[in-house]
Amino acid sequence: MMALRKLRRTVRNTLKSARDIWRGKEAAAFRRGLASAPLLRAEKTYNTSHPDYERSEVRNFPGRILNANLPCDNLLFHEIKRFAFGSRVSSLVLQPVLRHAMAEAATVPGFSHIMEGRIFIEQYAEDKARLYQAQYNPGWVNLTDAQFLYWAVRRLKPKVIVQTGLSNGLSCAFMMLALAQNGPEGKLYGIDLPHIFNPHDPFWTKKGENYGVMIPEGRRSGWLVPDIYRDRFEVQIGDAKELLPGLVDRLEKLDLFFHDSDHTYEHMMFEYEEVMRKLAPGGVIMADDVSWNSSLWDYADMRCVPSYNYRGMIGCAFFSM
Repeated sequence: MMALRKLRRTVRNTLKSARDIWRGKEAAAFRRGLASAPLLRAEKTYNTSHPDYERSEVRNFPGRILNANLPCDNLLFHEIKRFAFGSRVSSLVLQPVLRHAMAEAATVPGFSHIMEGRIFIEQYAEDKARLYQAQYNPGWVNLTDAQFLYWAVRRLKPKVIVQTGLSNGLSCAFMMLALAQNGPEGKLYGIDLPHIFNPHDPFWTKKGENYGVMIPEGRRSGWLVPDIYRDRFEVQIGDAKELLPGLVDRLEKLDLFFHDSDHTYEHMMFEYEEVMRKLAPGGVIMADDVSWNSSLWDYADMRCVPSYNYRGMIGCAFFSM
């Protein structure tokens, strides 16, 4: 019996090592494909994988608080500033805070559904990559960034969250867990233009292609959000350029906005201006992939408010009460 268990463990570890090697090769191939693309994705929007990319061009300085000395009584800003040394926040200081947040999130109903779904989509992307010899991206924030979003929602305690760009929904799922932990109130509104994998469409099965965001066949935008929270989670399918103004119009106010749709400078500035019409006092505007352009930092400067760069991935602009 002991020998059988040992054999099973060896096989399991061998398979895991093979998967890790495959993932490493897949990631390297994906990065090489991106590096060969042009430096500029759009006006003022950069390809971060290009060898000539310079973070200073987009003011992407991880861990830095910009305009740190401006007067601001935003709750989340003061939480973050507690961890700052001058205008910088070390990721090492935040690590135990986010580990604690993750431990708490694990106790919220629906957490296991999210983590099982995360494993599923990663395996799904790997399987399709092997089958069609192409590169597929699950399309989400990484787990560390999801933990930050959970922690931020727990501290800010927003009643209304708006997110553009959901894809499979890891980010909105973690924010929904935080809303649930905050209490029975609170709702998340999402807008997404889904890219659902279709094996019968030749577009999705081109050998050597580097695909971006992918949702598995038969799934929908934000499917990682557990069904027990569907009454607090509303999704509109379509282009944020067309849908966001109408959504903002019908909301009395919103407390937190998270951008994760079209990452061009022009579109991001458009979204910030739209949500600003109804952003509540003490609200926060967040954006993912802030390494692509300087729109969030420019917008915060324009509004004379402080902003914070978390790990070069998520940015926050803080508005006073």
